[in-house]
Amino acid sequence: MPLMRNWILNNWHLKLFALLAAFLLWSTYTSEPAAEIAYVVPLEFRNVPAQLELSGDIPTQVRLRVRGRSALLRRLSPADLGVTVDLAGSHPGEIVVRLTPDMVETPYGATVVRIAPADFRLSLVFRK
Repeated sequence: MPLMRNWILNNWHLKLFALLAAFLLWSTYTSEPAAEIAYVVPLEFRNVPAQLELSGDIPTQVRLRVRGRSALLRRLSPADLGVTVDLAGSHPGEIVVRLTPDMVETPYGATVVRIAPADFRLSLVFRK
């Protein structure tokens, strides 16, 4: 028991200072205000079946509202965000694509709050 007590109380003032410094750093980091910013991001279609192509009025961009720490959002650009629609296994005809936040590639600490348009129609036709 004296060994444990000695281990805890040895250099107690330095340990207390380190604990206080860690708490101040943590409180400064967590007190940074959260912000929301809107971005216009290009829409990317992947894995379009070889015999099909997109037809009609195809959206090329979507509007995202992203929430995160203000310092992170100031450094963020639309090139850092990517919206990808996977069309693997799609069949000819009209399909409804629903965009969800998990389709958006965001850096750690940023979350997608809203996507507009959240859903749209695509027409897939056979290639000529």
